[in-house]
Amino acid sequence: MLKRALLRRREGLALPMVLGAITLIGTLIAGVMYLATQDYRIGANTLNEARAEAAAEMGLNRLTTDWDQSKNTTMATGDTLRLNYTDVGGAGVSVFVTRLPGPFFWAVSEAQTRGNSLQYGSRRRFGRLFRLDTPAMTVLGAVTAAGNVRVSGNVTLNGNDANPTGWGCSGTLSNLAGAVISPTATVSTSGAVVVSGSPPISTSAAASDTNTYFNYGGPTYTSLAAMANITLPGGTYTGIAPVAVAGVCNKTLVTNWGDPVRHAPAAACESYLPIIHITGDAKLTTGSGQGILLVDGDVTEAGNFGFTGIIIARGTVRAAGSGNTVTGVVMAAAVDLGDAVTLTGGATVQYSSCAVKQALSATSPLAAAKGRGWVNLY
Repeated sequence: MLKRALLRRREGLALPMVLGAITLIGTLIAGVMYLATQDYRIGANTLNEARAEAAAEMGLNRLTTDWDQSKNTTMATGDTLRLNYTDVGGAGVSVFVTRLPGPFFWAVSEAQTRGNSLQYGSRRRFGRLFRLDTPAMTVLGAVTAAGNVRVSGNVTLNGNDANPTGWGCSGTLSNLAGAVISPTATVSTSGAVVVSGSPPISTSAAASDTNTYFNYGGPTYTSLAAMANITLPGGTYTGIAPVAVAGVCNKTLVTNWGDPVRHAPAAACESYLPIIHITGDAKLTTGSGQGILLVDGDVTEAGNFGFTGIIIARGTVRAAGSGNTVTGVVMAAAVDLGDAVTLTGGATVQYSSCAVKQALSATSPLAAAKGRGWVNLY
């Protein structure tokens, strides 16, 4: 009887101990599961935050490679555009770009990852200041020549700054000389020639310096030629004119050098200011274009040809006949030649800082500003 009583007592004590052990083990398991779940959530949330951070940074970096250079001249101060990137490492990215005064743009890149029942989504937002990496071209006058300038007939050289009609230019006008030549060169005129500017004619050592014509503070004549939208051999080119198909500028045509006329409403090729590189002598007749014209040899305007922007010739610049106009600047390096510029007939060269700036800006890449240009918004 005593043994049975002791066994019953032990059994009675064992049951609570077993139940207690089971409860303790269950609590430990639940605690381990809770800690594992929390650790997973923390790790997943950290991963989402890192993904959002990397995606937001990527949005800013992609801006320099995906930038539409037509926005260089078409965006006005205060205008904002939005670029979207989807499924970037599990994140969606929106980049907001706002035009600031001058060559600057402010970009905000916002990335957001998706969450689920066990993890939260994450959002990161970075900002960066960008600027157009514009060539620092030395502009001395309406015409800059390393050699002599000979002008006759009804020719006008005007260094008094003027904006092209309808171009919506801003900024202060700054007058230059009508013609700038090297100290050893001369300017000769005959007929009804008008040379005006501040002063009308000037000499400068910079006009005889090849850096003026071929080096632009980093970019060079060669690097611009390598970026050319249009590359042509030397020859005669007639009927240069803008062409649009279904309202879209046809940039595949080598005779489409953009549209210097500003229409209302805007025409398709107004924002197209190409770099044109001609690898020999160029004879141009009838038509019009805009942008930057680089000629490895001589340039001859043979009648009724107009260009708005920058003309740089390694050789000479000539004009004959009537209706030849340049709004912007003409630069003739005249390598190993005496007469750098010869203009006859009815030709006009009108200096325009606006045309120069827009021609340089139109094909300039977007670059991150140095120094304190980056900020973590949240």
